[in-house]
Amino acid sequence: MTDVLALDRPRARAWTLGRLLQNALWDLEDGRPLDDDQLEIARRLRDRTA
Repeated sequence: MTDVLALDRPRARAWTLGRLLQNALWDLEDGRPLDDDQLEIARRLRDRTA
């Protein structure tokens, strides 16, 4: 999708990881468990080479 939209792939990846982190922090702050789907997305992005 980054190619089709002419986006910088490493920047889009970093932005997405930042959003996932923010969502996780909000969940923890509100006493909710971490979202398994978001954790899996973060793992896949983290393990991918830039």
